[in-house]
Amino acid sequence: MSIQSQRLWAMEPQRLAGLFRDMKARGLPDTAAVAAMAASGQDREKRFYERQGVLAVVDMSGPLSKDGSYWWGIGSTREIGAGLLQAAADPSVKAILLDVDSPGGTVDGTEELAGIARIVAAQKPLYVYASDLMASAAYWIGSQAKEIGTQASAQIGSIGVVLTHTDWSGWDEQMGVDITYLTAGHFKAMGNPDEPLSDEARAYLQQQLDEVYGLFLDAVAAGRRVSREQAMAMADGKIFLGRQALELGLVDRLESRADFINRIVQEVHMDLKTFKAEHADTAAAHRAEVETELSAKAETDRQSAVASEQSRVLGIVDVLVGEELGAKVAAVVASGVSAEQAKAMGAFLAPAAAGQQGQESEAQREALGLLKEATQKPLDNAADPRATTPDFDALVEAEIKGGLSRGKAVTKVIKEHPEAHAAWLSKRSKEGK
Repeated sequence: MSIQSQRLWAMEPQRLAGLFRDMKARGLPDTAAVAAMAASGQDREKRFYERQGVLAVVDMSGPLSKDGSYWWGIGSTREIGAGLLQAAADPSVKAILLDVDSPGGTVDGTEELAGIARIVAAQKPLYVYASDLMASAAYWIGSQAKEIGTQASAQIGSIGVVLTHTDWSGWDEQMGVDITYLTAGHFKAMGNPDEPLSDEARAYLQQQLDEVYGLFLDAVAAGRRVSREQAMAMADGKIFLGRQALELGLVDRLESRADFINRIVQEVHMDLKTFKAEHADTAAAHRAEVETELSAKAETDRQSAVASEQSRVLGIVDVLVGEELGAKVAAVVASGVSAEQAKAMGAFLAPAAAGQQGQESEAQREALGLLKEATQKPLDNAADPRATTPDFDALVEAEIKGGLSRGKAVTKVIKEHPEAHAAWLSKRSKEGK
């Protein structure tokens, strides 16, 4: 990045001037320094965000540009965007904090990162905390978050766009340098650094500034959920201290960084009682869904148990009366008739030979008894898996007596005995709790 290049900046002006002074003083890095910085950059690319429990923290500090420069201390908006996207894709991350201390940076890359922030905020709760400074491009990006926190002494705002033009024509003349621009197109070299800025060139560049400023305003209005007119009231280029920023609607809270993070974590870990109180409709729908699933599973288990028992009984019938007669009994069972109805259909179980009357009658009685057992088995509570489900509260109390807190005990029992938890939920639902 050449400091002589004409470039649009969304950056607090004093910090921009300071950046230019530092760049002039430090000069260009040597080859060894570039290699070292590149290696450092490769290491950093592997860790785009840090974890604090279920919270992912993405750092956005210092001046910003699309690709960044470790030598100049300029952060990369693309790297920051990668951190936001990685955190959003991590299933163990429940919320994201963009940790900001930045004067802004180049317009190039800012709109792209603001768009990523907007997409991520639609997937997971995105928060911003401004430790000391959130100005210009940094605010453009941060305004897309669900909530912005800062402290009273922080500096917020500087919503606007700057374009730098350096007139080197006097220096060129002193050095005896005569630079000529050959162009095709009237505006192609307009605003170049080797001639004074003409009125036409100024108007042309101002038009670009106004266009980018409009994009900035639209982003702030959408992110802060205010009208464009309200965004205009925030966007006069001023820097505001934290309390003024709160009054103007640029931020949502004044509190320490630690308190802000603790509150986010508490919101993420909203307990069931609060959830049910604040989201009664959602909780009721979830409960009904769980009950439906439990009922369907219980019925499936019951039918499976019945089918297994009937198969066992019909196998015994085959042994006692033979396969042919056993097949008839199986057909009767499959038809769904009761034992009494089957008895009335005696023709199906008639003796095969008169000389075996007594023997067949005994087999018939045995078969009818087994058939009765098979057809009545669905009514037997032993076939209902819910009859043997352990008591959820008793399991929790047992874990508490074992040394666990109630919260950990409940979590453990839910994990190890889901059927007991399901039965407990169903029972409480019927009781209206």
